[in-house]
Amino acid sequence: MTKRDFFRVIIRLFSLYLLLLTIFNFIPTNVSYLFFEPSVWPILIIIGSALFMIMLFLFLLKKTDTVIDVLKLDKAFDDERIEFGNLSSEEIVKVALIFIGGFLLLDHLPEFLHYCYLGFKKEVSATGLSPLESTGLTGYWDYFRWFVAGINLIIGYLLLSNLSRVANFLMKLRQHNK
Repeated sequence: MTKRDFFRVIIRLFSLYLLLLTIFNFIPTNVSYLFFEPSVWPILIIIGSALFMIMLFLFLLKKTDTVIDVLKLDKAFDDERIEFGNLSSEEIVKVALIFIGGFLLLDHLPEFLHYCYLGFKKEVSATGLSPLESTGLTGYWDYFRWFVAGINLIIGYLLLSNLSRVANFLMKLRQHNK
């Protein structure tokens, strides 16, 4: 299996994971807002966000090679082919970093966007947040979770964009501790 084929599989699995999160997590969670505030704007925001996530799914599915080229994922390995039986420890670290960075992005993106929506609505709306929404962004703890979700997104992106540097650093740490 070539590196490019491997990353195609991984990115397409991530896109499927994103679609499943949208269908089974994002939409049901946000539809509950409609029971407390049945108006046009929440419906439009839910539909718009769900369409954005579905378009991101389709983009990742159709433009997998573009994502690989932009993130330079196939440039971080020494060999052209990945033999799973002969993986070096550095290649295993790189694969693990890809999974960690990808899951950091996928797991914290919906939460971060949700807090962005609540923060924007709290500042812009004349009536403020609805009773259901006000429980999501009232105290310092909520702002802290928003901040943590943003930091996790940044860390996930930095892990994916600096894959070989981080792997080399971790390998040097391992050799230094021996």
